[in-house]
Parts: sequence; C-alpha cells; structure tokens
Amino acid sequence: MRTKKISIYKIFSILSIIFMTWAIATSLITPRIGKIFSLFRSEHSYKIIIILNIICFIFSILIFLSIIYWTKKKMQSKDLSSKQSVIFILVELVLYSLFLWMFIKLIGFENPVDDTRITLKFLEQFLEQGKQFGYDYMYSNPQNLLLMYFYRVLRLLFGSNYIAIIVAFIFIHCMTILFTFFSLKNLGITNKLSLLAVQVLFFALQVTLHVPVAYTDILSLFFISISVFFFSKFIIRKKFVFKRALDAQSLVYLLFTCIFASLGFLSKGTLLIFIIALSVYLFFTEQKWKKLFILFPFVAVGIFNIGWNRFIQQEQIYKDNNYGQPNTHYIMMGLSNTPIPNNLSLQQKYEWAVGTYNSKDQSYSWKLFLDQRLPKKEIQKKQLEIAHQRWNTLSTFEKIRALNNKVAVTWSSGDLKSSFEWELGVDKENNRLGIFSNKISGLIIYCWMMVIQYIIYLGVILSTMKYFNRENRWIYFSNIFITGYFCFLLIWEASPRYAMGIFIPSILMIGLFLDSEKKQYFLENK
Repeated sequence: MRTKKISIYKIFSILSIIFMTWAIATSLITPRIGKIFSLFRSEHSYKIIIILNIICFIFSILIFLSIIYWTKKKMQSKDLSSKQSVIFILVELVLYSLFLWMFIKLIGFENPVDDTRITLKFLEQFLEQGKQFGYDYMYSNPQNLLLMYFYRVLRLLFGSNYIAIIVAFIFIHCMTILFTFFSLKNLGITNKLSLLAVQVLFFALQVTLHVPVAYTDILSLFFISISVFFFSKFIIRKKFVFKRALDAQSLVYLLFTCIFASLGFLSKGTLLIFIIALSVYLFFTEQKWKKLFILFPFVAVGIFNIGWNRFIQQEQIYKDNNYGQPNTHYIMMGLSNTPIPNNLSLQQKYEWAVGTYNSKDQSYSWKLFLDQRLPKKEIQKKQLEIAHQRWNTLSTFEKIRALNNKVAVTWSSGDLKSSFEWELGVDKENNRLGIFSNKISGLIIYCWMMVIQYIIYLGVILSTMKYFNRENRWIYFSNIFITGYFCFLLIWEASPRYAMGIFIPSILMIGLFLDSEKKQYFLENK
C-alpha cells in the first residue's frame, strides 16, 4: 500500500516536471508574438524574442544558484524574529502600494478595460433599470456577477470613481501577498526565507500590472491565498496525520480552506481545478473513513453555488433562470484557429495563436443562446460536435502542433497580457505607454517579467526534484493542482492570463526548495 502511494506521488511529480519543462520549452523555441503576449514582443521579431528569452532563462538559473549559495552561507546566522519579519513585510507593502500608485499615475492608466469595463457598464444598467438585464453579456456570463456586486459595494462606500476600485484592488493584492507570506511561515520555513520567497510575488510585475485592471484574476488570487493559508495549517497538523482521533482544529482549517476556495470559484470558474485538487489530495493521503473528507470541497462549493444562484434569483436580476451560456463554448473555442496553415511565413507561424478568444465562435454561441434561445443541452451538443469535428480533422502531427501552440499561448509569455490591458486603459492622448515597448525601458520590463516567469517554472521543477524521493505534503498537493490545471487548459480557451493561477502554490514550493530539509520532517507523509 505504501509503495502504491509513493508511486502515485511520483506520477504527479513527473507530470508536473514535464509540464513546466514544456512551458519553458515553448518560450525558448516557439514563443507567441503579438500584443496580447507583450507590447514589446509585438514590436520585435521572433528571433530577437527567442534570444532574449534564452538570456532571461539563463539569468533566472543564475539567480537560483546565487540564492542557494547565499542561503547556505547565511543558514548559520540568527533568523529574524516573527515580529521583525512582520514589520519588514508591512513596511514593504506600504512602499509597494506607493510605487504602484505612482506608476499608475506615471503611465496614465485611468479607464476600465475589457470585461471590467463591461461589468461596470452593466452595474450601471442594473441600478438604473431596476434589476432587469434582459438578454445581454451578463446574462450569458453570470460568472462576473460576484465581481459586479463587489463593485457595487465599493460604489456605495466611495462613489462611482474608478480610482476607488483601483485603490481597493491594491489593498486586496497587498493582502494576497501577506497571506502568502504567512502560508510560507505555516510550512515551517524560516522568517528570512519566507520573506525571500514572497519577494517573487512582490517583483512579479506581470501580476502587479493586473491590479489596476481590477478583474477576477486578482480577486481569485486573493481567495486562493486565504485558502492556501488555511490549507497550509491543515497539512502540518501532526494529530490529524498520526492519530486516529478526530482533530477538531484540523477540520476547522479544512472547512475554511473549502469556504474560501468556493468563493474563489464564484469569482473565477477555473478555480474548480483547485477544488478538485483538494479532493484528490485528500483521497490519496487520508486513511479509511477519513477519505470521506474528499467530500468537503465539493459539498462547500455545492452549497455556495446553490446559495449564490438563489440569491441571484431572489434579486430578480434576470427575467428567467436560464442565464449562463454552456461552458462547452470554451471547449469549442479552445480549438479555434485549427488546423495551423502550412503556407505561413516564419513570422506568421510565431504569430498564429490556437484557442484564443474568437469573435466568430462567440457570435455563434450567442446566436444559439441569446437569439434562438435553444435549450442548453442542445447548445452543448452543437458546440461539442464542432469541437469534435475540429479535433478529428487534424492529423496526429497537426494535433501535436495545435497543443504545443496552445501551451505557448498560455505559458510562454511572462507578460500575461498585462501590458496589452494597460494599452486599453490609458488616456489615449496623454500617456507614457511607450515605456513598455521602447528599446531601453521596454527591454528591461520585458526581461524582468520573463525572469520572474522562469523563476516560477524552475521553482516548481527544482522543489519537485528535491522532494521526489521524500513525500512532502505541500509538494504533493501543488503538483496535483498544477498537473490538473495544465491539462484543463489544454482543452479550454487559451489566454496568457491563466498562467497566473499557479503563482501562489508555486511560491510556497520555492520556499520549501530554499529551506533546510531538516526543518520539513513534519511535512512528510509517513
């Protein structure tokens, strides 16, 4: 039985290493070129981008080697006290907030963009028309309703000024960083190394630039960080692991883990993978009757989902209860732009993007759902038929090319679509947007973000290798989540923003990689 468990642990470890290696490989060999991947990339040829990515990758390796050398030298020195480390990170958060605010003012970001703009627009419609939306964007995309109500609360407190929303999201992201720091400490990582590991999130400019966009990406990271905070407490409870008696405190930690994961799911549907990963982890690590704990995440998300739907119906937001276009739309769109044409030039090959947002696919789905008002099962059938047809018309080689292209779309961009969002949000006449694309500052910012992205991917690989023969609980859960999330995005709509989803668990993995193995004995499954 023990051998079987170790084998399962190693399977997830190997898959995680393979997938992160694949992500790195696409950025080094087949990076996507275009504005959604980086304003800097759109201004340069694929040859320059590949060379820069190779340099950034080597530099990220050197950073890891330098940190490993430094930690070995400083390991004998006295650690910071908890009070000192908390004061340090609080001061850093204040400075971080000021820097971000000044950067927003410097560039001239002041307008809501994309789905944020649409959600705010429909909030106004919601308030003006007496809770009658009709058949529109929000009717087919109710997943943004939680965000809309969050905007509504901010509007009641601070008025309709978009600046208030930006300030609120800066605060939210600061709390995300703080919860990530405390999660690192929960795993027994020293205060110094916890501060060092969380610097990845401080310096993740690609995430920071998404903060003023004020969309579900940052909101979902916030809920993930709280869920991770409680789950990191859950997995180190010795009584829960080594004794058969029920440990009430562990159950409380697990309950709060599921609650905030469920809130995260309501804010962003892709967090369903995080919830599934919780259940899979509990199934493979718990014994006998404790395997029933796998029901906790599903029961929690079920209760929250039912409660949320009843709240929506009680609010009478929609004229009927048929809201929400089928998710099979995103599977169908995940195979858009296939097959990849063979007569493309080299530059065009690097610009081709499989699975990204496709206006024709969206129009088709809206026609079925909004205009013809077909039953959802019939819509699902039609969308899956198109997806099935697209996939089956591809040869084996074309399928491999399409999947590799999708991996490149989602994982090869350190920018995570952030600079493109800023292009949409700045004052069109008075801005300094050129900072993202010119030869000096654009180069620095681009390389900065690519190095951080490589640190995340390498951190997953190195920590998994370190604990490959020693079953570490956090590594186990993180690799289950990363493996599931990567596979899910192979069939889902592709977007560079989605790579942000693994940042929080990966940063904890980096902390475990840097810390002494002797201090992690309580994280090993016996």
